[in-house]
Amino acid sequence: MYRPFRQACLDLPRRHPVRVAAILLLKRAARAHARQLAGQLDEIRPLDVPAISFEAVDSMVMDAVFWFGVRGYEGTVPRVWTSLCEEARSVLEIGGNVGLFTVLGARATTGTYTVVEPIPAIAETLRANLARNGLAKVEMLQAAAIAGDDTHDVVLNLPDEGRQMPVGAHLIDDVEVAGRSTKAHITVQGLPMRRLAQGRDLIKIDAEGIEMALLSDIHGLLVETRPTLLIEVLPEAKRLGELLASLAREAGYRIHVLPEYGSDEIVSVPAEDFTSDLPRRYHSKDVVLSRAALA
Repeated sequence: MYRPFRQACLDLPRRHPVRVAAILLLKRAARAHARQLAGQLDEIRPLDVPAISFEAVDSMVMDAVFWFGVRGYEGTVPRVWTSLCEEARSVLEIGGNVGLFTVLGARATTGTYTVVEPIPAIAETLRANLARNGLAKVEMLQAAAIAGDDTHDVVLNLPDEGRQMPVGAHLIDDVEVAGRSTKAHITVQGLPMRRLAQGRDLIKIDAEGIEMALLSDIHGLLVETRPTLLIEVLPEAKRLGELLASLAREAGYRIHVLPEYGSDEIVSVPAEDFTSDLPRRYHSKDVVLSRAALA
């Protein structure tokens, strides 16, 4: 019933009246069918990337991918991530969730790929999504990335999002997040970021507020080797914004903001102008630091 409207969102240009109407209708449909897709579908196969598929689970990510496609869910971010992975020799992804970006990136790279995801149920779904897409080469670590030299247990906050697969889980300590709900606390293994980051030329971190602590911990490695970084920057992560601006100046990085909607244009930002609040001006929370300009 909704397929023509889903297709229109992908095929028509932004601001086309039919596309705008289709998006409004699909948003209403998505709300009406929230949490129901897992019981109605055998799989989630995005219309704009039909070569891949995912487990039909109770996940905000999978709901959005079903209704709006990969591009409709994350805008320019999937395209840029895929392009970066095509050029990378060794990829590290911190915070894989159910595996959307893991599947996209691992299919694109000819190098090694490691993904880290701490929540047991989500890690199980991630493994299943890797298997169903034939990505046995991916190293999947069920753990949290942490600062420091030693492996040890850490406590993770699971938010009350009304979903079996939450997206906003975060560590209790060393995080820059605010206003999160709590459903439960769980203990998970923590793996040192310093070990995980060794030898990587592409690093993605989407870990709900721990980005500042992790990047600070590998600051020397970043300045020395200058891997490309794709970092989630929340508005409240003030120290992270300051660190990224400082790192860009010190290591010669260029800063790029990736809009999630409203525009397909990547926004280049001078280091002196960058703050944690700036990405949301461009409907974004995803920032790339790279040596070269992004296409």
